[in-house]
This record gives sequence, structure tokens and C-alpha cells, in this order.
Amino acid sequence: MNDLTSLRATLNDSDPAKDTAPTDQGRRWARGNAIARLRESTPVTNPLWRRIPVLVAGAAAAALAVGVGATLLPTDHPAGVPVAYASPPETVEVVGGEPVDGTEPLLELAEVTAGRGDPQGRGDVGFVASTGTTMYRVNADAGDTDPEETHGYGFIPFEWDRWQSLDGELREDQNPQPPTETGGEAGDHEWFLDQVGETHEETLHPSLVLPEALPTDPDALAELLMGLGQDPEEVKRTDSFLFHALASLYEYRPLSGEEQAAVQRIIADRAEASHLGTATDPLGREGELFSFLVEEPGVQVLEYRYLFSAEDGALLYQDSTLMGEEAPETPIEDYGLEYPVLSQQVSYVWTGWVEEIGARP
Repeated sequence: MNDLTSLRATLNDSDPAKDTAPTDQGRRWARGNAIARLRESTPVTNPLWRRIPVLVAGAAAAALAVGVGATLLPTDHPAGVPVAYASPPETVEVVGGEPVDGTEPLLELAEVTAGRGDPQGRGDVGFVASTGTTMYRVNADAGDTDPEETHGYGFIPFEWDRWQSLDGELREDQNPQPPTETGGEAGDHEWFLDQVGETHEETLHPSLVLPEALPTDPDALAELLMGLGQDPEEVKRTDSFLFHALASLYEYRPLSGEEQAAVQRIIADRAEASHLGTATDPLGREGELFSFLVEEPGVQVLEYRYLFSAEDGALLYQDSTLMGEEAPETPIEDYGLEYPVLSQQVSYVWTGWVEEIGARP
């Protein structure tokens, strides 16, 4: 069996991935790894952003492959779906007037960024430490006695440590933090923390491994990122794939000034970016805030925002907001949410090179 729809039809309501609604980060993770692991004999007829083409160890793996957008309650959970983290965090505040076209400000910033030099540290393993919040949509497991509340949500604070070597060895430590605002029963918080704290390790498919030096020409860098993974010929890659790849790039790869300048020039050239003004991230660092919309045809519309240091162009912060979805299996209102809704926010604490996976600066 190689199709997620067929698997779900077989499992019926016992499928733990039923009605999952992944975050954009989870969707990117699943898509990249699923594409890379496709075997030549596996037929693919649907767009890759609507299905998970590789299923390992049954439905539980399918639920993991979908990403971190939904968690599942045990069938005997007495409280229905917990709302342990009740409210989204405050977004960064902008100081200044109305938004303006971000093309020229981004290109000017790229000139500053290009002079920043190499990333910090030494070694062959990229290390990125960050902190932020991820939105979870929660579905109750279908059982003989369904709880009254079958859908809920949580905004979970995290600290992330990620390592990726130049030969594709990868590790991610995901450490949930206590809630800033609570709801539901006291025990719900402990349940959430147990579910979402994990260490993930794997070896990337060679088609997903980045070269030691990234292109500093924006067109060449865009071509490299658009070519990551193994795609069936009938799947057309759009700019939405590119922008998701750019967002993922920051999660695992230290960038030199020239490499990051190429990223900024890609955004200036291929997105209708706006310069929102000066803003301060949750860690108290000031920078220039830019935003742009990314439409994933047939799936969703996201707004990305990037906060760059005006001094050296370093990325301080990014967030994504779900503006709308096209025909989701579970309407967002069923979770007690409405558009627009924060999907994820990340502040970058340290980015650079270390000697081995697990090492810290």
C-alpha cells in the first residue's frame, strides 16, 4: 500500500492521522523527507503537498510524517481535548508609518549583509539554537465513547537545538516550555509536554544534503533550493516551494553574509515584499521587519515576516501566519480558532559551526 488515502480508508475512524492539520513547518519537513524517500516504483498521481507518499510502520508513522500540526488524545481521556496553552503569543510590534514596498529596502540591506563575513564557530556541523512558539491543532482519538470536545488547540512555547552535518546527519532537540497562559485542567499541561518533547535523529537522503558552500548568486541559490529532493516529473515546483525551502534553510544552516544576502535578494526579486518598519523581537533585539504572502495552490495562504538586523543583516526572528485554507478537512472554526492565526514564531539565539552533532558553542 503506497497511498495515504487507501490506508485511511482501510483504518476508517481508527486512523490516528484523521483530520490532522499540519503547521507549515511540519508540512515542509514531511514533504522534503517523503519526496527524498520515494522509490521509482511508487506511483504518484496527487500533488505532494496533499499526501504522504511513504508509509513506514503503519498509521502511527503516517501521523508523524504529517508533522507537528496535530496531536491525538487517548480514547479514554476524561477531559476531551485539552486547551492547555490558551492564547497565541504577542506578535512583534512595529514602530513607524504605513508599510511600503520592501524591494529597495531589502536590496539595500543585502549590500550591508554581504559584508558580514563567515558564520561563527569552527567545524563541519551547522548548529542553530532558537526559541519560539508553534501552534498545535488537537484531535481526539475516535473510540467507542467519543469525548464531547473532539477538537482543540494549543500554542506551545519551545526551545529548539538543531544540528546538521555536511554529510547529511541531522539531529533536532525539541524542548517544550511551561505555558505563558493556561486553560483546561492542570493535568493537561503535563500531557502536552509529554507528547511534544522529543529528540529526532536521521540521515538525510543525498538529494537533500546542501553543499559546503552555497551559491551567492540569487538565481543559482534559488535553482539549488528548487532542486532539493527527488520529485516525480509531473509535479511542478512553484515559488511557494522555494519560499518554504528558504524558511527551512534558516532552521539548520549557518549562512555567511554573502549567502544570506542572496536569500534577501531572492525575496526582493520573487516576492511582493513589504517593509513594515522597525520592530523588536521577543528577546528584545531591534531590526527591520519585512513581510510577504505565499500561496500554496489548493492548500493555504501564509504570511511570512522576517526581522533582520539593520547593522549586519542577520536574521533575528521570523514568524508565519495562516491567512486562509482551501477546503480543509476540518474547518478551523471546529478548533475554536479563526483566520488569521499564528502558525509559528522563531527567535534565533545562536547560529554557527561546531565540531560534532551534540556539541555547543
